[in-house]
Amino acid sequence: MGLSPYRRLKSLPMQSSSNFNQPKRRSVNLKNRLVQLGLMSVLFLLVAGCSKDGQSTWEAFGPVAQKQLDLFNVLLWVMVAVFIIVEGVLVYAIVRYRRRPGDAKPPQIHGNTSLEIILTIIPTILVLALGIWSVFTLFAIDKAPEDGPDPLQVNVTGHQWWFEFEYPDAGDGKKIITANEMRIPVDRPINISLESDDVIHSFWVPKLAGKLDMVPTHVNKMWFQADSDKITEDLPVTLYGQCAELCGLSHALMRFRVTVMEQNDFDSWVAAYGAPPAISDKAKAGQQLFAANCTLCHNIDGPDDPALSASRLTGFFSGGDITPVPAPNLTDLRTRQTLGAGITDLTEDNLHSWIRNPEDFKPGNYMSERAVLYQNGPASLTDDEIDSLIGYLLDLR
Repeated sequence: MGLSPYRRLKSLPMQSSSNFNQPKRRSVNLKNRLVQLGLMSVLFLLVAGCSKDGQSTWEAFGPVAQKQLDLFNVLLWVMVAVFIIVEGVLVYAIVRYRRRPGDAKPPQIHGNTSLEIILTIIPTILVLALGIWSVFTLFAIDKAPEDGPDPLQVNVTGHQWWFEFEYPDAGDGKKIITANEMRIPVDRPINISLESDDVIHSFWVPKLAGKLDMVPTHVNKMWFQADSDKITEDLPVTLYGQCAELCGLSHALMRFRVTVMEQNDFDSWVAAYGAPPAISDKAKAGQQLFAANCTLCHNIDGPDDPALSASRLTGFFSGGDITPVPAPNLTDLRTRQTLGAGITDLTEDNLHSWIRNPEDFKPGNYMSERAVLYQNGPASLTDDEIDSLIGYLLDLR
């Protein structure tokens, strides 16, 4: 006969309590590690978000950004206060009035009408007050003040994937077109006209103003100003901006810079813009290469001709085998800090890599897609030819 269930149980080897508790301990340790990891991640995000370096919304360099920051701070702390009060009352009610063992089931009532009215009126007042303040803030930042210096007009066009800046009258009637680096004088209002020639982009310089969309066939307007009393560093100061609207494959690589400078330095830059460069003997071969391969899309001697710009835009929209597309104006290239819409520093090595194969820097760019040089992959140029082309480009100052 077999053993009884009791005897079979007694015959089984007994596990020690330490072995029996191991899975539970491992589970507790895993939970503790996950909690620690979560807290460290939250702390990292808070520190990164509060940093005032780079693109920070927590530091305002002008009146528009300051008004927006003030409104944001009030909205934030009011919401934090409401959250703490509501959650505090909820936790107190859960703990204080929880049902204990032996308690009878409480009577079910409709509620407290007075309390419900109060809890409806208070949020309504808060929402109305904050909403009215938001509307007044929008009106306050709609246009530059008329009693200050004359505004500087800058027309900004978004392309896939770079920014074009046009100054219709930068000074003494002089027109300037440049790319990816905007220069503005301090303590002077800047009127911005925003448009796009392909898809929807978004213009954003956090320390100067909030985001505004750039929409094809439509012009949006905004203004900002960099105030000297809000900038603690010596001028010129570089601020960072980017496209804030998903606009295609290289959206994350569509950046730009705004250089704030004294009015005298700005005037000097305007006066020197487009002056004929002194071409060295080494760069003359590069000049010929540029004329043969690049002038269909790029310009290097001042503002683009309107008819030529229109033909490039037509070529862009019509697609097919048409080569001309909107491309950055390279006038005074040597005076810029970055290459490829702010994704890397402008150096000979980076420029060599960019010319050799721009697809490595910015996937989906139209230069590598349509220019004859890149129809079979990397540029069909020797290293010597690229070096001579770089010599010419870096003489443009």
